[in-house]
Amino acid sequence: MAINRTSDQFLLDAYTGQGGFATGDYLVTHPRESTDKFTRRKELAVYPNFTRKIVDVFMGFLWRTAPNREVDDLYTQFLANADGNGNKLDTLLFTYQRLAMILGTVYIIVDKPRAQGQTRADQAMPYLALRLPRQLVNEVKDVNGEWESVSFSETAAGVTITRTFTKTGWKVDSAIGDSTTTAAGTYDFGRVPVVRLHIAKPLNPYDTQSQSWVYDLAGLNWDLYNLRSELRDLFRAQTFAILALPVADESERERLKDLTISTENALTYNPTGGGEPKFIAPPADPVDLYMKQIADTITDIYRVANLEFVGGVQQSGVALAFHFQEANSSLRGMAEQCEQAENEIARLVYLWQGQEFNGNIAYASDFNLTDLQQAIGIAMDSVNLGLGAEFDKTIKKRLARQILANDTAPSTMQAIDDEINAQGDTYGDRLQQQA
Repeated sequence: MAINRTSDQFLLDAYTGQGGFATGDYLVTHPRESTDKFTRRKELAVYPNFTRKIVDVFMGFLWRTAPNREVDDLYTQFLANADGNGNKLDTLLFTYQRLAMILGTVYIIVDKPRAQGQTRADQAMPYLALRLPRQLVNEVKDVNGEWESVSFSETAAGVTITRTFTKTGWKVDSAIGDSTTTAAGTYDFGRVPVVRLHIAKPLNPYDTQSQSWVYDLAGLNWDLYNLRSELRDLFRAQTFAILALPVADESERERLKDLTISTENALTYNPTGGGEPKFIAPPADPVDLYMKQIADTITDIYRVANLEFVGGVQQSGVALAFHFQEANSSLRGMAEQCEQAENEIARLVYLWQGQEFNGNIAYASDFNLTDLQQAIGIAMDSVNLGLGAEFDKTIKKRLARQILANDTAPSTMQAIDDEINAQGDTYGDRLQQQA
């Protein structure tokens, strides 16, 4: 079976450990391996799921602190039930971003129920619906790379449904056999109500899809999966070595041809003939080579994920700081993309309600506590130098931004700056007033 390692299904299987990793279909057969032997190897294959472990670690860091939101009651109501089924927005975005790490990009439709209540209190809220890259079947872009229209397709209970969104309206085509029914509606947004959640910035800002973050990781994990299977096969071949038993003549050879020797029975022989039974085992070199290759592949997995500092090798302080910075940079880029996507979602939610979004949404931008601790130490040492009130206030403002970063709204940061300015030089202010 040809293995398409660029497909959505392979990448999803690399995270879940299911599909071909569970059945053994992602193993590669040797040119001279028999069908029976390959079948036995598939049955014994075990998938060491580094992909899931690393993705979950990154997601834990990304969502350790909830985004900082300064929003009104409308968005607060949306936060509590973002998909119309009672799921919170943070829960959905966690799931969406994890899928984006695996697939590169996911698409979030911001829609609104067709049936509305008679009063304003009865009006249904907009909701989110998720679509994967394989469900995108058509798109039209303008000269700036913005969507003019986008279509998604799904099949359920024998019905193929194609949903098309444009800048001015939507259309749903439902096909059963040769029969097709169509429903349509309009809105006036000036944009397609679909948000692209990338895991990283695409090469072209207007590309429909970004590259999967786990693509290289999944490839290495697949390689490790095959290496482990082949090593297991070597172990099995060496566990039961071949017994070489000298025979006196052809009649004795015929008599002993069905002999079975193991640790549960014994063999007697006549030493006067000058021969003794000996076991012949394959050399250990292939196993040693496989063990080294497996260790190197695991190291490559950590290197690709910017997690070199996880390994057991003692690293210098400079190397450790560099690896922390690389991991922090990856996390910051992911957080920026999710922040951008949520801001787009918020604008569309308000457009569906005939309003304009004026709130503030900010995600964490620094995940490296080691560097932060060092920065605080430097700042405090600078303050202790006694270089004057103005220098003192500037350092405090800089330190506040390093600690809070994008987790705090601009209005709050301005209030902090004003508070620092108001403190001033206590003794200098008093002497000035007396003068």
